[in-house]
Amino acid sequence: LAAAPMAQHSDLLEFIDLRQCECLNASKDHTFRHCMELESRDKEDLFLQSDCDEELLIHITFMQGVRLAAIKLEGPADSAPSSLRLFANRIGIDFDAAKAETPTQSLQLTANNVASGSSPVDLRFVLFQNVTTLSIFVGGNLGDSGRRIISKPPVPKNSWQADQFSADETIISKLCLIGVPIVHADGLKRSTDQQASATAGDWGSSPKGIS
Repeated sequence: LAAAPMAQHSDLLEFIDLRQCECLNASKDHTFRHCMELESRDKEDLFLQSDCDEELLIHITFMQGVRLAAIKLEGPADSAPSSLRLFANRIGIDFDAAKAETPTQSLQLTANNVASGSSPVDLRFVLFQNVTTLSIFVGGNLGDSGRRIISKPPVPKNSWQADQFSADETIISKLCLIGVPIVHADGLKRSTDQQASATAGDWGSSPKGIS
């Protein structure tokens, strides 16, 4: 399926209801908001990091229906996600369901896809119309399963080295959802108060397997 034209599409962060989002198996020190919020994306010591293994399960709720055209993800060449399973408008997805059920779309990622300044990865636009919730399952990363480290001194995100992180840790420094909001019949998107309320919300973070 052909990708949708990107000219009118933009980062949908302002249409995400932060209070209703969560990331399972996220580190308590490096949470989902670190890879999503505008003020965190370019800070060297802020990123999303998995906790007990390389898997992550991200649940995103939008304030209104949106059309998704692409996803942009950045991280270290050997610790960023190697694959994504995307589930649009599927409630109650847990780790078992994310592995077993058929996703709306699966993506295989390479180091070029996750490099700093990389282009967004196109989605099958026709499959992501009127999306109100999106679950993203990360099943593994680009690293070597035999690699282990002891410490991780902060370094610039664009200078991450091969041994910076353990192979059991998945790292996402930036996550952007690209698309367009669905305009209501009255021509309005969201009120200023709704946008401010969502922006002020706190991201949720839960241990793996706990919603």
